[in-house]
Amino acid sequence: MKMRILGLTTVLALPCTAVFAATVAKPSINPVYAELMTSVYAHKLQVGTTIFARVTADWQGADCALRDGAILEAHVVSVVPATKADKGSQVDLAFTRAQCGSPKMGDYGLMLAALVAPPGEFDINKPDNDLPIVMGGTNSFVNVYAANGVNVVSKPGAMGGPSIPAHMKMGDVSGIKGLKLSVGTGPDNSSVLSSKDRDVALESRTVLVLVPAIGAIPRVPAAPGSAQPSSDAASTSVEPAAAPAEPPIEDIDRCVPPQCSEALPAGNTSDLGNAAASISISQLGYSPRPQRAMTAFDFEEALAYLGPRELLVTFNPHVMTQRHALGPAGWTVRVIRAAVVDTQTRRVTHTVDWEMPDDRQFLWPLGQGRVLVHVGSELRVYGEGLKIQNRIPLDGPLAFVRVTPDASFTAVGVIHERHTPELHAQLKDSLEGGEPEEDVDIQVLNRNFEPVAKSTSRSWLVAPTLLNEGQTQLLAQPNMRYRISMTPWNNHPSTLARFDSSCTPDLSSIAPDLIFLVSCDKQNEEFEYRVLRANGTLALKGFASSNEFGYAAEGSANKEAFVVKTVQSTRPVPAGALFSAQDFTSEELRVYRASDGKRLLGVRVGSPSSSRDGYALAPDSSQLAVLTRDTIAVYSVPVK
Repeated sequence: MKMRILGLTTVLALPCTAVFAATVAKPSINPVYAELMTSVYAHKLQVGTTIFARVTADWQGADCALRDGAILEAHVVSVVPATKADKGSQVDLAFTRAQCGSPKMGDYGLMLAALVAPPGEFDINKPDNDLPIVMGGTNSFVNVYAANGVNVVSKPGAMGGPSIPAHMKMGDVSGIKGLKLSVGTGPDNSSVLSSKDRDVALESRTVLVLVPAIGAIPRVPAAPGSAQPSSDAASTSVEPAAAPAEPPIEDIDRCVPPQCSEALPAGNTSDLGNAAASISISQLGYSPRPQRAMTAFDFEEALAYLGPRELLVTFNPHVMTQRHALGPAGWTVRVIRAAVVDTQTRRVTHTVDWEMPDDRQFLWPLGQGRVLVHVGSELRVYGEGLKIQNRIPLDGPLAFVRVTPDASFTAVGVIHERHTPELHAQLKDSLEGGEPEEDVDIQVLNRNFEPVAKSTSRSWLVAPTLLNEGQTQLLAQPNMRYRISMTPWNNHPSTLARFDSSCTPDLSSIAPDLIFLVSCDKQNEEFEYRVLRANGTLALKGFASSNEFGYAAEGSANKEAFVVKTVQSTRPVPAGALFSAQDFTSEELRVYRASDGKRLLGVRVGSPSSSRDGYALAPDSSQLAVLTRDTIAVYSVPVK
């Protein structure tokens, strides 16, 4: 089911080299690149207010090493907000503490040397570097530029974030109108931000460029509020070469049958298909809680086929459980009961209870009669008969699992705490209740679950979406525009599609090799969904009515069909609003032929569950199983 994203996320990269000029030649200076973790507005600040920034590139100084993601701490030395009588504003910021190679904060002085506005395009789901599954060589490089004898080494731009304008100088501000920066001219080596006609304001993710406060760069003292002087020679800059224009991308909504199909909105018919079998699982302890309020569809139930007629049914029986230590992943949060049901005889052949350390997704179909399950502090591969075929240990809480549609590669993200408990609490308070980001180590496994590559990311990023050919990225642009980029495993990215959306889109991949995209119409703000092929062409598009708000899709293991699920409710449910399963009136599932989008089956059931994954398509695409709050209904899918 569609999971709404609360905000845009991005990894800030520095693909272009920034070069600072000083009045006296000095040895090489290695700047610190960081980003603001929250927005800063002068009228909301007080003297002593703490401001946090996040380092975006590994940095090594003489007596401090900052890793990507380390926290920098600044405090407000003085502040003058704008008023009706005096529209001028000023903020003095002193960076005095940092995570120098330790989870603890320590004293370390830095000077704010330059500012760059947040990027115009946010990468919503790209990790810090592309997953190098079959890439050769390295993903990174280092460039060194010189200006007046001062060299600045930049971080490579492997992450696709904002560009730092070439040949920037001390005190430069790029992309923030009316803001001036005077470097290190305030008390405690603070840098002075000033504006003549408005409140000083910095948006979250503003790029900060800092240098060590002691003995880094000789500077000419300047009056607070004035820009740092520089020589004419230092002002000269060379514009970076423009990137070659991409070929025009076909309109994402260009739908020409028979290559593409258009799904019409749901009608009023109570049932569009007749169940071949109905299976009750209440005797196993299945007892859903439709009255429970939530803001997103949950992962309390999931269906998956282990064979053509062997259905794995998993659910939370909501029984009293003891709290156990489950190793590095944490403690018991819930128990999931798993039962294997023969859809022909309706017999239960196997049952087992799994202890789970979280309430997130716990099951991923792999095809060929296999599923991947998160149990305790490991991932398990189960086959027919619920036999364990493989185990993958986890050395921390699970962040995500992503599988290519053909199950050739699996990306597993594991969370590692990067802060002390005290700093974690401070950051959470600064973020107004939001969880501070943690490190996520990504391991890429092949079909035999052997590690083939490693990468790193951050916990606040959406997990990558994988196709058989590579990794897709969803990038946000101004004016509600988005584009989908694809980086194949040979690392030659291209744009698949561009589109508008009034809400943050949701992107996932399904068999055989398709993208399932849920977005919102820019005019009426109602949901719409599309199924795209790996080359960006449209296979299916559908429009939702005002009472539809839940979407999911899944493909069959034989690559011949896929199913799209939509949920209807008694009332419109805006993004982030509370709802419960009692609000649902029905659930519609439509099975389509993968080759041309032709509809093979349409089914509508009452009393839908609140789970995102309460349905499954048989490996040979001959059956569709649907879980309701009462039973499991099994439908036959026509061959043609």
